[in-house]
Amino acid sequence: MSEIPVRRVIRLFPDYGYKWPLWENNTVEHPTKYTMEPADYGLSRNLTNRLRAWYDTWEAERVYLSGWSSRDKERTWIAQGASIAEQLRYEVRAFADVEYEP
Repeated sequence: MSEIPVRRVIRLFPDYGYKWPLWENNTVEHPTKYTMEPADYGLSRNLTNRLRAWYDTWEAERVYLSGWSSRDKERTWIAQGASIAEQLRYEVRAFADVEYEP
């Protein structure tokens, strides 16, 4: 009897002090690595650049200290994250699901 492959789950959210907003638990490829990088998934240059800009916007706003400087900036950032999550889902569709946690 063959085993059914377990789908990986990639979580998309920024966190202070981490370079990339990609997280995953207990992968066979990286059993002790929780914070992931675009190269770990072979993501496209376009998506890698979008992830970097999205995280950098969050970091520049210092959301973790004082919240967003305006509701409009927050809404725009959340929408961009949803779009990034869709592209990420497409690029990892063969082996993983994506959870977006703005």
